[in-house]
Amino acid sequence: GSDMDHAVMESAIARALANKARLIVLNVVDHMVINRLKRLSEQSTAEIEIELEEKGWKALYYAEEHAKDQGVPTMILQQSGVVENEVISEAVRLKIDLIVLGYPRKMPGQAKRLAQGRVEKVVENAECSVLIVR
Repeated sequence: GSDMDHAVMESAIARALANKARLIVLNVVDHMVINRLKRLSEQSTAEIEIELEEKGWKALYYAEEHAKDQGVPTMILQQSGVVENEVISEAVRLKIDLIVLGYPRKMPGQAKRLAQGRVEKVVENAECSVLIVR
C-alpha cells in the first residue's frame, strides 16, 4: 500500500496495543473506482472488480500478519460499495469504539477532493470517535 496506508496501520496497531483491543481492518471495493476504471479500460466490470478484490485481500492479509506479529488480535473484512457508507455501517454492526482513517495529501486534485469528502462524511456520520492520520 501507500505511505498513508502504512501510517494508518501503524497508528491503529499502536492504539490497539495500548488499549489491549482487537483490531478490525476493513477494505472496501469502491463502486466509484470500478466505474471510473471501466471507462478507461477494456476490461469488464466483473474483471475490474475481481482485480480490486484480489488486491484488497492481499493488503488485508499483509495488515493482519503485521498486526499479529505485534501481538494484536486482528479481524479482516472486505466489503463492496460506497466507502463511507460501508465504514459507517460496519462500525455500527461491529460496535466499533474508534475508526482510524487516513487523510489524503499526495493525490491529484479531483481524487484528493473526493477522498477528503469521504473522510469528512465518516467524521460527520460515525457514532464513534474517528482518528484522522496524515
